[in-house]
Amino acid sequence: MKYQEYNNLIAVGVALVAVVLVLVWATMAAASNGGPTTTQPAGPAHMYLTIQINPVTGWPQYSPANFTVPAGEVVFTIVDYDSPMNWTSCTCNVNGTVGGTETVNGTSYSVVSNANVAHTFDIPSLHLNVMSPGMSTVTFAVDVTQAGTYTWMCVTPCGTNGYTGGAMSTPGYMSGTMTVV
Repeated sequence: MKYQEYNNLIAVGVALVAVVLVLVWATMAAASNGGPTTTQPAGPAHMYLTIQINPVTGWPQYSPANFTVPAGEVVFTIVDYDSPMNWTSCTCNVNGTVGGTETVNGTSYSVVSNANVAHTFDIPSLHLNVMSPGMSTVTFAVDVTQAGTYTWMCVTPCGTNGYTGGAMSTPGYMSGTMTVV
């Protein structure tokens, strides 16, 4: 009698494992065939950049300098740890962003005061011009529909010798590439 009970328990166990495997397979098949899933709808992609002083050169540096984003809307956040400067020749109009604005420390602007702009994030081929005041967090959105590689740059005279030296003339500091796939 004990032997028969043992065989019955094994049969029930095998049957339960088979049922679980069939349920897992059915769920995976439904998901791969466009069936119901629990994923949330995709929103805009996010890209996080920082500007810090390079400890070796003493120059300001964007990080990362070269990056890849998906086509469509991309929300950028730039955390700028550099000191503010007075860029008197800057008109500081925000261009090329969704809504024509950027947010600096939680406040939205279409024109940023030139009194403390430390850097910019510009992509000329997209007509993008965003200011980055020193010691701030800047957020903006860009809608890029064309795949390709775009050169970005800072146009603030933040390098040694203003526009021509140090960080301004060294790739990977105040210039880089954004690849859209």
